[in-house]
Amino acid sequence: MPEVCKGRKTFATTMFDLNTTHVVISGVMTKKRIFGELELAILSLFKSHEELTVKEVLKMLGEDDKYTTIMTVMSRLVEKKELKRERIGLQYRYSINASKKSAPSGLLERLKQKIFGGKSASMISYLIESGDDITEDELAEMEKLIQEMKRTRK
Repeated sequence: MPEVCKGRKTFATTMFDLNTTHVVISGVMTKKRIFGELELAILSLFKSHEELTVKEVLKMLGEDDKYTTIMTVMSRLVEKKELKRERIGLQYRYSINASKKSAPSGLLERLKQKIFGGKSASMISYLIESGDDITEDELAEMEKLIQEMKRTRK
């Protein structure tokens, strides 16, 4: 059921799904990314860049979001210990938190808990079923990983 917020002359209705938030204001529907998706988009940039500023992230994401939105999300990622930041001159340079490079992502764990009820198999099933881009080689690699996991659990 949609959440309704009433204002003086306009009203807003927000409908949630897993990927986006649709906001209807004065009868016009707009589509916004949810923070989890934006967090993932920002974190994925650090796979190919060791350090980034908010301005660089904004430019790489295509400037669909506002500077302050990116800055807020990156600050929250620092609070969640996914990123670390260092002040250089008038700006901050962000990088992946070294302790998180080898540890499972807290963000992915939270997504697993919230969306898949904490069930890894449900999360993996969803990813496989929705992965039209998975190659035969990648499927074979996944099968090897499953077989290895079965062997180590015996």
